[in-house]
Amino acid sequence: AAEEETAQEVARQNINAFASGKHDHIVTLCASCASHLKHNYLKLFALAEDKPAGLKAFTDKIVDFSSFMVDVLKLDGSLFVPRNQKTAYHAPCHLCRGLEIIDAPRNLLKTAGLDYVATRDEDVCCGFGGSYSVDFPEISAEILKKKLDNVAAVDPELLVTDCPGCVMQLRGGMDKRGSKIQVKHIAEVLAENKKKP
Repeated sequence: AAEEETAQEVARQNINAFASGKHDHIVTLCASCASHLKHNYLKLFALAEDKPAGLKAFTDKIVDFSSFMVDVLKLDGSLFVPRNQKTAYHAPCHLCRGLEIIDAPRNLLKTAGLDYVATRDEDVCCGFGGSYSVDFPEISAEILKKKLDNVAAVDPELLVTDCPGCVMQLRGGMDKRGSKIQVKHIAEVLAENKKKP
């Protein structure tokens, strides 16, 4: 009960921080955060008698980075230098299953001038899972090994994802292997490939 009260208090603070209504979207760089803010805030107050004012307005404005770039800003390839780097993608669990976002990040990679190549089980967990990798390190390591083996099988230059936690897990795994494959957040790739004014 104490954890739920704390979670509700944090949620109220976040909702109040954005209560001005002078924005159309609240963009996150983390799929887990987006999923939590969009779906779990509603569940958190489902039975509460004193739901915060603006709860639904807040959750309706939450959008993940890739969807915002593709669906709202409608970025096109003319903004980017086509590097044609062979690029694999890892779909974070909370993006593909929590938010049901499938196409936006893959389309964004192509728009940014990268040569997206599909890998086996790219929508399967990387083994990070927040505290999962700490609580169950052996299982996490095995999940990560399978993920990295599948990525290595297509021999990309880059492995891109939408989740900072996944970036840490995947980058750490690649570094441990001594792999030449670079792991980056999709926002990093866009920034690097953007044409200079």
